[in-house]
Amino acid sequence: MHPGNPLPPHRRRRRAPCASRLLLVTLSAITATRAGAEDHPLARLVTGSRQIAAAVDATLADPVTVQVAGAIGGAWARQQLLMCAGDIGSALDLPDVADRLWTRALAAAQQRGDTPATILLTTLVAQSSLALGDYARSRELAERLRVLAHRHGDANAEAQAENALGVLERRRGRLDDAVAHQQRALDLFKSAGNGIGAMRALSDLGTILRDRGDFAQALDAQLRAVAERERTGDRLSNVYRNLALLYREIEDTAASRAYFERATEAAIHSGIPSMYSSATGAYASLLNDIEDYAGARRAAEDALAIDAALGDRPHQGFEHLELGRALLGEKQTAAATAHFDRALEIGRELGQRELVARSLLHQTEIALAQRDYLRARGLIDEAIAGLEATRLRPQLAQAYALREQLARAEHDDAEALRYAHKSAAAREELIGIRASRQLSALEVRHARSDADQRLAMLAKDNELQAARLQAQAVQRRFGAIALGGLALALVALIWRHRGVRRLNRALAQRNVEIERQRAALGEANARLEQQAAELYHAATTDWLTGVSNRRDVLERIERALRESRASGDEFAVLLVDFDHFKQINDLRGHLLGDRALTVGAHAMRDCLGGDDLLGRFGGEEFIAAMRARKPADVMAVAERMRTHVAAQLAWLMPELRGIATVSIGIAFLSDTGGDSEVAALLEAADRALYAAKHDGRNRVHRYAA
Repeated sequence: MHPGNPLPPHRRRRRAPCASRLLLVTLSAITATRAGAEDHPLARLVTGSRQIAAAVDATLADPVTVQVAGAIGGAWARQQLLMCAGDIGSALDLPDVADRLWTRALAAAQQRGDTPATILLTTLVAQSSLALGDYARSRELAERLRVLAHRHGDANAEAQAENALGVLERRRGRLDDAVAHQQRALDLFKSAGNGIGAMRALSDLGTILRDRGDFAQALDAQLRAVAERERTGDRLSNVYRNLALLYREIEDTAASRAYFERATEAAIHSGIPSMYSSATGAYASLLNDIEDYAGARRAAEDALAIDAALGDRPHQGFEHLELGRALLGEKQTAAATAHFDRALEIGRELGQRELVARSLLHQTEIALAQRDYLRARGLIDEAIAGLEATRLRPQLAQAYALREQLARAEHDDAEALRYAHKSAAAREELIGIRASRQLSALEVRHARSDADQRLAMLAKDNELQAARLQAQAVQRRFGAIALGGLALALVALIWRHRGVRRLNRALAQRNVEIERQRAALGEANARLEQQAAELYHAATTDWLTGVSNRRDVLERIERALRESRASGDEFAVLLVDFDHFKQINDLRGHLLGDRALTVGAHAMRDCLGGDDLLGRFGGEEFIAAMRARKPADVMAVAERMRTHVAAQLAWLMPELRGIATVSIGIAFLSDTGGDSEVAALLEAADRALYAAKHDGRNRVHRYAA
């Protein structure tokens, strides 16, 4: 091969055998290490790989090697030598070694004006920089690669650049931009005929859609990626891990655990340490969720040992976080704090807002437990800001609850009430989101089942068509045979008659099978409709009292208020709060407190008409609304509600008759202005409720402007 040719045709063919031989040598080197090492076996594998890489690096630095390569092929030979050495580092799963050698090869290719090699090496260095957590350098290289590849018409390299930019935008929390980049990468991979690259981009797109909340699209993308990767065997561990994380989001623990175990098995089969650490580190998050703290700690420690040896900073941060969660669950607060501090340090260094916010949240829990309220305030305020930016709703609901707990500890009742409302709203939203995600999963599964049914029916139709064509062929053959003589025609007729009978029997059996499949599809549709109705009820009903939840009742009040403003009718909002509820909980326990809320809610509903609205506003506070009623009638209903609830609570708790009451604040549309919004009515009703509480509780107050 002439040294002026930038990409020898045998280059890619020789990569795999070269890597296989090197891995065998690596395994031999690891076998020679001391058997009593306390680190993880795969971490020792990485250490042995580094020893081999160091030997290769030393050989390349030897002046004799450089002189020999230069004498054989000049600058081109030195460039190829560095590129091959970088491939060795990549085969040994050492991105830092590969990055260093590929960077030197890239400089040589640019100096020689070797455009194809420059494009290839820019792609490799951008990917290795991303793996090492050097996001600024990776972005610069990916942008440069996108321009260079587009200029030279290399769709595959341009797709690699878009893919890297999509991953970067996701890790920075810019999900809409990440989706746009991954969609362009997917289109470019398809236009270049790179099926494996397209499936990788599809899997990355599914991960971003999951983070953005587009759950049905995310699940569909991951299932398509799984089907293709199971066919090709490409990076199965990664796509199984992504599916496991998706099922974790909808709290399907069994499915999530099954896919995590498949991801771990595929990673072990691949022999690639980074895949094993990625699957195991993510598995630790699920184990922490289900309170298997010992298992989570072991999984996170294994992943951290490997990623520390690999120099993978982004994954180390999340593994420190999961280790901290596991240790906190095991009541090892000091050790957990050290890991949360390390996770926070890495998150701030890399600019990963999710890692920073979650680390701050757990540190706040520790500070509250230690009654260090000043430190807890600083931590939780920073955590809330980060969580609101990263759309991590479960952690945001937890953060609001911690902020309420801090305010109560500092005796700031107004602040505690504000964050109690935020926490309740976040929990209600979370219930709706989880229900919609579960419904999306059902819809995707049903759609795929429906598609499979259609394919099966099409296959049956094809079989029927083939049978008809076969019958027609028989008829044509019979006509030709009939020309040969009457005797042969008679024989052919008998043979044809028997064949047609067999075909008719086959057609009848296939029709029965098709009808059975159609009936099964109808039953599946009926079950789906029932599950959808159950999920809708769960998303709109308060689980404890059976009345509407906060989100549903506020939406219904909004619609009713719009209709009242349009028709000019009066509209009233009532806020009902249980008096001394904390004292009741303290005296009789939370179970009786929950029962008191249920009994009180039923008593309120007894006093309202069929068109009146009632829902749980949050905690021990309820909201009701009435339309087209005179203020005097509304006040009378409120008074009946107050006395009826008190009577029911007295029946439930006779010894607490003096404190088991409710206070009611009422705001009318006419008192707040004819064009008032729901928020203004709620604020007015809240002020009236405050006045009722201030005047001694167990009374009804009307808002006065």
